[in-house]
Amino acid sequence: MTLAVILGGIGSIVAFFLSAEGYLPWDAMLKSWAAAEDREAEVTAGDDNWVVGDIAVRSRYDAVSGYALTGDEKGEKLWEYVPPGRSEICDRAEHAGAGAVVVVQDSVGSDNAGQPSSSCTTIIALDAKNGRQLWKEERKPGKDLSDAAALRNLGLDAGGDLAVVTEDRRETGNDAQERSVKKDGERGEATLRGLDLRTGTPRWTAQLPDRCGPDEIAVGDRRVVAVLSCDAGGRDRREVSELTVAVFDRTTGALKWNAPIDARRPLDPATGVSIEAVDPLVLAIGTSDKNEGVTGLFASFDDNGRPHPTIDLSQGDDGVIDADSLMQTAVSGDRLYALAGYWSKGNHHTVIAFDLKTGRRAWSEEMDDPAAAMAVNNGRVTVLCEWSTQASAITTLIELDARDGDETDERHFRDPVPSPVSAMYEADGLLVTAGRGGGAPFIAWERW
Repeated sequence: MTLAVILGGIGSIVAFFLSAEGYLPWDAMLKSWAAAEDREAEVTAGDDNWVVGDIAVRSRYDAVSGYALTGDEKGEKLWEYVPPGRSEICDRAEHAGAGAVVVVQDSVGSDNAGQPSSSCTTIIALDAKNGRQLWKEERKPGKDLSDAAALRNLGLDAGGDLAVVTEDRRETGNDAQERSVKKDGERGEATLRGLDLRTGTPRWTAQLPDRCGPDEIAVGDRRVVAVLSCDAGGRDRREVSELTVAVFDRTTGALKWNAPIDARRPLDPATGVSIEAVDPLVLAIGTSDKNEGVTGLFASFDDNGRPHPTIDLSQGDDGVIDADSLMQTAVSGDRLYALAGYWSKGNHHTVIAFDLKTGRRAWSEEMDDPAAAMAVNNGRVTVLCEWSTQASAITTLIELDARDGDETDERHFRDPVPSPVSAMYEADGLLVTAGRGGGAPFIAWERW
């Protein structure tokens, strides 16, 4: 009897370590394939990855590449576009469409002082299947330096068969509150244009609200959303400069509605605002010295522009949501899912689901290990966790039911997932993780 207890204890210990290392069936994640490793590179604003059909696209400052996700070539690089000469990729369309849209930074030229200058001037659309150039649009700045600077703030997004390009050539000045804002000047006004993603043919030019220009842009399945920086004065009798959010018809570009982001007080144009989701519309709002009481929050709106209750980034004892970092939030249906982190002898995280219509929690689940990334797919919340509160090796996968937060699966990676993870996809029954910088850009994992 004593021997059986001892052997049972030893077996439990061995099973625990085998499970933690990914060596037990029904408890492991095994590497199925990995794309060839890239050289180390500085992460820039144009870096991103997304999936178009069965092709994973990766954008870096020096190249855009397409990788097969399925078939005999899965994991292989199918094509690569390298910008000519000394030009670079300086921006990209963030969302998936019928092709890959990027902006090439043209480094040829000099400013009025004879120094080399650059600006994002050329839009290239590439076929996601083979990297073939579909169309190109070159945008030429004028001789004035501020005009060239305006092209650096180009806005671009794509979805389905639509690409949307924004440009703001308004002159920078100060409003009545001595805040730096854009003002209409001789160099032209702000524009928001819709183009056919496959051909580059113009579809529409939106009529922007008076004295407003786009800061952020996102294309959804049903509409186009823009965060607008609006100047004081004008036909709408706006007394102060502020940020608003506008929704445009995807087919015609017609303005459906334009509403203040904060209905209580004008939101200062210097505030950082990002579009978390389009359908439903969710914004992440940062802090600003000139916005009293705004400490960072999520704001959402119904289809008619009416605001829902806001959600604070700070969640008390459960931690703070880092909306600026990758893979910390996700929107699915009428819910916002987020990782709230806090420090207590190491990093800790809580997964929280919020009801967007009420702003209240639907559920929360504390992770045993610190969370590095989160995604929501097919009714599951997938969380990648690190092996201890003071380590950065991703070794564990936790899956929660998106409806109630109940844990449905826990598995361990036999080979640690390279960190940081910038995206997770489901392809051919496998979990695909995307990395940034050097290393393998895409790795596929199978459940074992």
